[in-house]
Amino acid sequence: MHKAAFKTLKVSAVYEAFDVKPNDLEDFMKNLHEKHVDGLNVSMPYKTEVMQYLAGIDPVAKKIGAVNCIYKKNGKYHGTNYDWKGIIEPLKKITPLKGKKVLLLGAGGAAKAACYGLKKEGAKVFILNRTFESAKHLADQYGFKATETAEFMPEIVINCTSVGFDNPEESPINPRVFKDVKIVLDIIYGHKTRFVKDARAAGVPYIITGLEVLLYQGYATLEKWLGVKAPKEVMRESL
Repeated sequence: MHKAAFKTLKVSAVYEAFDVKPNDLEDFMKNLHEKHVDGLNVSMPYKTEVMQYLAGIDPVAKKIGAVNCIYKKNGKYHGTNYDWKGIIEPLKKITPLKGKKVLLLGAGGAAKAACYGLKKEGAKVFILNRTFESAKHLADQYGFKATETAEFMPEIVINCTSVGFDNPEESPINPRVFKDVKIVLDIIYGHKTRFVKDARAAGVPYIITGLEVLLYQGYATLEKWLGVKAPKEVMRESL
């Protein structure tokens, strides 16, 4: 989607994937100038670790505790986080989030980004995680609630776990949870997950897949790098 955007905007740039091994991360980050890198997306498991190599971290990424977008400012590399936009923007296209009851699955990096955006929009969030202590720690940061059950009839369910990434037939939640749910969002993309299939089978009216999440953070990332409006239709079509 970024290559298609560069072409449309007539920007002389390429978007490449760097497969960086953990032991090579420091060298890679210290040699960005030599590689003529103007911007980066950061994927797991480096979203927190890269922060130590950057000249600056904006307040959003500091609050979330992770960076997914690196950009150049005054010739130095800085970090921000648009994962939260990838989650929140598609939801806001469907409904205002203020006062909505949200069940958030997970307490890792993606869940932290989701919490930032959901707090900003005034949602009522209940965090369910394999480890209750992690859920409580994250919930306490944002004034949300940690829960050990999904029996409170949420309006929105968001999967921020990696369950379903390696095995599409695994789901982080029992499908009976979807009974009265209006919106489901899954951060996993690349294949149809059991989570999404179960939601569809239960008749959930609105289902947001990981591709939408990827797309919306992609718009924000491109605009940060280039300082121009993202060609959204071109990027969507390409993706």
